[in-house]
Amino acid sequence: MIKSNAIDIVVPSFRLTEELLLNIIRLEKPAGFEVNTYIVADNPAAVIPEKLKQLDQAGEIHLLVNEVNLGFSGTRNRGIRAGHGKWILLLDDDIVPEPALLKAYVAAIQSNPNVLGFAGVTYFPEAINAATRALEINGSVHHFKLALYYPEITWAPTTNMMLNREKLDPELFDTNLKAGGEDVDFFVRHWLKFGEKYLSVPAAAVTHPWHDNGAMQTRRMFRYGIAANQLSHKEPEKKYTYRDFTNTLETLLLLILLMPVAWITGYFRLWLCIAVAVPVAEYLTNWFKAISVGKTFSPAVAFQLMWVKNCWEAGYLYDALFAGRYGGFAKRIDMGFVKEHPSSFRTNRWKIVKTVLLLLLVVIAVCAVSNSSF
Repeated sequence: MIKSNAIDIVVPSFRLTEELLLNIIRLEKPAGFEVNTYIVADNPAAVIPEKLKQLDQAGEIHLLVNEVNLGFSGTRNRGIRAGHGKWILLLDDDIVPEPALLKAYVAAIQSNPNVLGFAGVTYFPEAINAATRALEINGSVHHFKLALYYPEITWAPTTNMMLNREKLDPELFDTNLKAGGEDVDFFVRHWLKFGEKYLSVPAAAVTHPWHDNGAMQTRRMFRYGIAANQLSHKEPEKKYTYRDFTNTLETLLLLILLMPVAWITGYFRLWLCIAVAVPVAEYLTNWFKAISVGKTFSPAVAFQLMWVKNCWEAGYLYDALFAGRYGGFAKRIDMGFVKEHPSSFRTNRWKIVKTVLLLLLVVIAVCAVSNSSF
């Protein structure tokens, strides 16, 4: 039976870092609401901190340990199903919540008791190096703070989101999405099923550290790219996909395939000029973006911008080629989910800048090669 004035905090955790989890467990409890905390350990071999054992034995938390690794989706699903509160607060295990987080959500609940759910705000610290500055500039952390800018949103990461148990799709998180994207899929499905978006609660705030202490996010971005291609072939997300111009990696792949033809037909020099110009144009475009958006002339930030973008696109292309989802080539998904079947071959200022740079570089290279041949 669902308890109307109750909140279940669900925290999937692989690391079980005691200090961070205690910040969540010790949140200020709002008057008139029962609060139950479910720590779900997705690491069968984890050493459980003694303090967490004591809190579990005292009934202050519910500590669940998966017998096998279930991944993000399966672990969250287990935590959700273990509780009975009408409201389910999803938090990551490495966030630091504001002490009044629950009170901010309760104030929103009391004003909107029948909504689909609520979206809180997840802040990141100030950028500490070129890699983290690039993540700010390219918008990777922007969707964590959407609740600051819009009164309601379609989806946000599960670092700080509250759900209404009375409006839950029984399937919950899709356990087939192992590379990521399960949060996007979950919230988009619920938005479409119930015809509601998630109300923003700007006062419900947490802070998330930079992943890996601010190191380059090569594997993470590659994994996110894989997840995006998987989503683009899944209902209902596939309705929000469109065809686009080839990106840098797709273009280079086509050039590799055309290399024998260029060699045989005597156009190898032209092929070589284009093959060199494509990545150079990509870098220069990202440098202009660093200058225009990030207000920095740093070549290192420009490189990190290019790296993050292309790691994501590499994951997308990898999944298209090696998972048999070949339709993902030159296919994009509108992560804003503005309308179904968006128009194809859309342009923006960065595509225009890159195209102009590419043409200029090719012309310069061809002229240089031609002059050197005399």
